[in-house]
Amino acid sequence: MIGKLEKGRTVTSVAAEFGIKKSVVSRAWKVFQTTGAAFRKVGGGRPRTTTARDDLYIILQAKRGRRQSASVIAQQLSTATGRQVSRFTVARRLHKGGIFSRRPERCFPSKVDHRRHRLQWCR
Repeated sequence: MIGKLEKGRTVTSVAAEFGIKKSVVSRAWKVFQTTGAAFRKVGGGRPRTTTARDDLYIILQAKRGRRQSASVIAQQLSTATGRQVSRFTVARRLHKGGIFSRRPERCFPSKVDHRRHRLQWCR
């Protein structure tokens, strides 16, 4: 963006090319002209507990052990990395990876007495 402005392009054309507002481009250009450096500010908010590699590990563990809970995966990740990770964090990472918890379907009990009673009812 700064390079295009240095070559003589207008703020409007650069903003249209990148799909951002003109005020963002002009503010960055002003900062570059005063300080001589163009760098992006670090975003605010709480730092993430897990890295991208940890997220992949969580999804892989969930796919390997289909019946594992988020608490078990959190414990495995904590022992692997040495950092505490909550089960809620693991659940969020799994949701982002497209893995959701499922409840087993309730089936009709098929014991011998039940089958006999069903057959009697049908007759």
